[in-house]
Amino acid sequence: MLPALLLALAQSTDVPQAPPAATQQDPAPGPAQGPATAPELLNGIYIAVNEEPVTLGEFYRELSRTGKSVTNEEERRRVLQESHADLVKSKLMSQAGRDLGFDPARVKSLVDDDLEGFIEDAGSVSGFGSVLKQSNLDAETFREQREEFYYRELWQRSIDGRDPGVSGRPYVDRFISPSRLYYQFRRQPIEQLFPARIRVQAIFVSAAQAGSGRRAQELAAALRERALGGEDFGELAKTYSADGSARQGGLLPMTELEGAKRGFPSLAEFFDTATVGAISEVSPHRVENELVGFLVMRVDGLERLASNEFADLGVQKLLRDRDLKAQTEFRRDLRLAELYRAAYVWPPEARPNGGSKSGAAPAATPGSTPPAAATPDAAGTSGR
Repeated sequence: MLPALLLALAQSTDVPQAPPAATQQDPAPGPAQGPATAPELLNGIYIAVNEEPVTLGEFYRELSRTGKSVTNEEERRRVLQESHADLVKSKLMSQAGRDLGFDPARVKSLVDDDLEGFIEDAGSVSGFGSVLKQSNLDAETFREQREEFYYRELWQRSIDGRDPGVSGRPYVDRFISPSRLYYQFRRQPIEQLFPARIRVQAIFVSAAQAGSGRRAQELAAALRERALGGEDFGELAKTYSADGSARQGGLLPMTELEGAKRGFPSLAEFFDTATVGAISEVSPHRVENELVGFLVMRVDGLERLASNEFADLGVQKLLRDRDLKAQTEFRRDLRLAELYRAAYVWPPEARPNGGSKSGAAPAATPGSTPPAAATPDAAGTSGR
């Protein structure tokens, strides 16, 4: 941080000129006076991961890019706590990607293609420039960020076997044998491995807001008839529903079918037989056995096994995808733990495993000790 402090001092206009040499007639010097205003820190090193420093400016630009604002000291501490381990993880992965020895021209080509796509999405170069400006980025910083992303992605794909790696040797260890699939199928009922899931839209008419239970029921019945007559269910929910999901047109998250039946027991039979687009009857909604209003629901999405037989190719594909996902996560976490153990991180207390270089980093969520990781990769490992 010393160079930044010196730069701030050099740019200050209030630094006094050096006084003339003292003479015998000069009065005794008084207390030393500093600049009229204290220098502000322009930048500094936030953290170093191996040989790569991350400046405060870089860190706060990344926070801005991910939508995390910092307006006071309390928010600053919270954001640092949430984002710190993600930053270390991101740097280790991109460094590991560079160390694999990929041709820089290949990465540059990927970034160029990406840049063209973003410009096309924005409509023009100037339009894309406006997007960058809103994110407090310039074109060079954007290119650097995308380059880091692709090195992370190349590393991950090499580790889990989706790509052959820089050596060009084909990987065959992502193959899942049919006997393995059959073992998984026999080990646990297929309905438990892949439970049915449902997503619904809901209109909740509050008895308190309607004035009485009867009025709430009548309003819910009228809304149901309007939906059956062709009116948009989501617009009706936005206008009339007293639930917090009204802003999203009554849309609730995708959930397991059995969980939905437990949450809305009066609609359990409807959930069991409903198809996408079906609208339920008006159903009373109770909290702790007390009537609070009435519900009308529409099935927006439904995921259910078409077959529970192993001979079905769809069942085998689900089993294969499930095993490959578990295999991929295990391999990445194992190699990431190795990167953590071998890494130099400054300051020492910034190490996600609490500062002990000999201790293994947690596999799934590096940063289980403060500062903790909030998301798998806040630095942007998702594609365009």
